[in-house]
Amino acid sequence: MYEWFGWSVINYWRSSHSNMDTSQLPRKWYKKKRYWGVFLLLIWLVFAYSEGPQMRYQPEVLQQALVEVGQNNVNFHQKQVDGRTVNYLSIIKNDSFPIVVFAHGSPGSLADYERYLGDTAFGKNLNFIAIDRPGFGYSNFGHADGSLQYHADALAAVVEDFPKVPKIAVGHSMGGPVIAKAAMAYPEHFKGLVFVAPSVSPALEPATWWRKMLNIPPIRWLAPPAFRVCNQEIIPLRGELEIMESDWEDLKIPVTVVQGEMDPLVPAGNANFIADKMINGMKTKVVMLEGKDHFILWSEVPMIKTEILEVVEMVKTMQAPQTDAN
Repeated sequence: MYEWFGWSVINYWRSSHSNMDTSQLPRKWYKKKRYWGVFLLLIWLVFAYSEGPQMRYQPEVLQQALVEVGQNNVNFHQKQVDGRTVNYLSIIKNDSFPIVVFAHGSPGSLADYERYLGDTAFGKNLNFIAIDRPGFGYSNFGHADGSLQYHADALAAVVEDFPKVPKIAVGHSMGGPVIAKAAMAYPEHFKGLVFVAPSVSPALEPATWWRKMLNIPPIRWLAPPAFRVCNQEIIPLRGELEIMESDWEDLKIPVTVVQGEMDPLVPAGNANFIADKMINGMKTKVVMLEGKDHFILWSEVPMIKTEILEVVEMVKTMQAPQTDAN
């Protein structure tokens, strides 16, 4: 019916323009439609590969913003880990202060933690390190690595230059399994963990069949690099979580989990998964936020800062020299 209507319109146009050669009209119409398709594809590619969808910050702009709110010693660094570049920011005020290490979600960058890094009251007695996880920001941007072990290696390589002070790792979403794996593999570095809406339970990981379809070339080439990396590191995540599932009981450090009850991306059951697995943990605390979603890292900043400071204090107590009562 729609085809008949279309040709009726074309024939009417031909009859009303009898002085024109209309024999090529359907082909011209097809060519014009094809050109529009190419044009729209080019517009999409320009958008996909522009700065916004890449979720990359300007290092000098972020550095200046942090300096303007009173932070000193704000520096960017790059380190080679297995031949790949790992980019991170450090704010080191005092060599004796504990270091809070931030790992972002997927997609994302270290700039996700700007409101934490820029709070001088919160960081009065703390040093900060925030990392661009591999594939994001300025850490081998656009090249995914689905191995949680490599992400843990990258995190450990960054903090190994500060061996004398304890590190408390904070991970949001995909940053959650990264800091867990880092603490399991490098217990000498990481002495406390704060999870924010972490994706850690293999049983609760959703099916990835549609992600695999999006990863087929040339479909994946149409996605912005940050979103392509996100897709490629989530595809193997369930298997990666299964590998480390038996290692949770080896964690004997303070752990806090902050989770939104109504999180549509990471089910709230992930928080209970950690509580159930941490049978040997010194202290495991779950903060379930009623009615909150996945983006509590930004909506619940004051509360999350309080939880981080609580874990820091527990770690400092653990690290303090024990006096003999006798």
